[in-house]
Amino acid sequence: MAGDHSKMPTEQWQPHVERKIASGPDPVENPEYYDGVSVKRIIAYVIDFLICGFVGIIGTIIASIVGVMSFGLLFGPLMALLALIPLVYHTFFISSDQAATIGMRMMGVRVYRLDGGRPEILQAFIQTAVFFLTVAPTSFLILIVCLFNSQRRCLHDILAGTLILNKID
Repeated sequence: MAGDHSKMPTEQWQPHVERKIASGPDPVENPEYYDGVSVKRIIAYVIDFLICGFVGIIGTIIASIVGVMSFGLLFGPLMALLALIPLVYHTFFISSDQAATIGMRMMGVRVYRLDGGRPEILQAFIQTAVFFLTVAPTSFLILIVCLFNSQRRCLHDILAGTLILNKID
């Protein structure tokens, strides 16, 4: 089955009958799904960070103008809303039909549920929220979890029930 591209990617992994749970494609039998995913995820995150930063700069300019026009009353709440940009950006794009942020699309990876489907909005939100809640306090050290499992899943992937794999058409 290694390299068998005649089936749809999601058809190649289905729930194990004996355990009745889905676990994604086997990294040994289907290495093409996992080749370079860790590096691609890092580059995708940098791209997404730059996009969110650009949107944040535009938002800050708009919030400043509205803040001045409201004599400072709306500046604080609008700046607080800007902190939600990365959460909304990642949740929206991961739960979209393409199941990938702009950076992920550029790097050729996407997010899958463990049964091979597209993540639902709640899974996308959990994945994004856990990522942002754990990365800052641990100075990105929490991401080394992916080095100790064969599917290269980080803590936020495990808790959300998702996989990041190469997009294979």
